[in-house]
Amino acid sequence: MAKNNGNKFIFLLIICVLAVAIILIMGGGKSGETSKAKSLVGITTDNVSEDNSQMVNASENSIELLCLMYHNVVADNQKQGDYEIRVSALERDFKELTSMGYKCVDSKELLSIVDNKKYGKYVMITFDDGFYGVYKHLPSLLEKYNMKAVVSVVGEYIDWQDKQNYKSRCSYMNTLEVKELSKNKRVEIAYHSYELHHINGRRGVKIKKGENASEYTTMFTNDTKKLNSKLKSLGIKSSVYCYPYGEFCKESEKVLKDLNFNITMTCAEKVNYLSSRQSLFLIGRINRAASYQNINNLLLKACNMH
Repeated sequence: MAKNNGNKFIFLLIICVLAVAIILIMGGGKSGETSKAKSLVGITTDNVSEDNSQMVNASENSIELLCLMYHNVVADNQKQGDYEIRVSALERDFKELTSMGYKCVDSKELLSIVDNKKYGKYVMITFDDGFYGVYKHLPSLLEKYNMKAVVSVVGEYIDWQDKQNYKSRCSYMNTLEVKELSKNKRVEIAYHSYELHHINGRRGVKIKKGENASEYTTMFTNDTKKLNSKLKSLGIKSSVYCYPYGEFCKESEKVLKDLNFNITMTCAEKVNYLSSRQSLFLIGRINRAASYQNINNLLLKACNMH
């Protein structure tokens, strides 16, 4: 009888040990999955190397920057595509960004945010190329929804438009319109090259394969200074450079840093997590194509965010 009781006791002890082991294994696995999920959500590039490969982890104490890239703004009865968006769609974006808790900032605010470690969710609205539709439709929406925008212009596009006496859906701003738009306190004019927004042996401003680095540096410096002179004549100052096609190289970054630019932007589709002024170079921007239903849909598809 005592022997049977002893066997039962040993059997129950083994069951208890196995149960505890299973609980610990399941708990550890769950904890591991949770940690893995958190790290996947928080991983992004810090924009400090040419291949955008330096990684940082997001946390509750982070500076999150969503940088959206728009191009042309068209009327609600006009066609929209990958680089055009209707006025009503842009208005919905502004509403949605506000409801998602993003604070819209310009470059000066962004510098202050990283300098003072002001953690939070921020959004920067950018418009490339300097389309007339931006001049026509954007200011009233910025005022209505308390938003701000960075509008990057191409020098030769402005020159070309100065020679035209008509406006179409795809027209650019002329010199007087760029000057007028720059006076809007909610708009910041940025650089998008003077004569390098092309793909003809060179992709935007990127150095060509085998090109002499010294000659390239001179070329890109001269192009940037040429646009600087034009903007300066209009009373415009900026330290933001938006790379045409998002193409860049280590030589272009050096030139812009030597010319005292504080922010450079690419077309890498990601959310940025900032830590210092250094992380403001090679900021990723997400193209707001009209094919996305809304901002949340854009983030889910373009960035694989869940």
